[in-house]
Amino acid sequence: MSVDALLKEVEALSVAERTEFMTRLRERFEDAEISDELKAELDRRVAEAEANPTVGYTLDEVVAYVKRKK
Repeated sequence: MSVDALLKEVEALSVAERTEFMTRLRERFEDAEISDELKAELDRRVAEAEANPTVGYTLDEVVAYVKRKK
């Protein structure tokens, strides 16, 4: 199954089901090891976001985008 197909399936879930899915996904991968390169990239992105807090999207904007009708 492709990532796009998975996302379509997740979008079809109820809010409660999506919440459970995200919780279980996080729990499954929270102990996953990541490379030093990825850690550095994540640190860089966090620093960039903290330095420019008005750039990007708010949580409300992200939720509205996800809920939009296609």
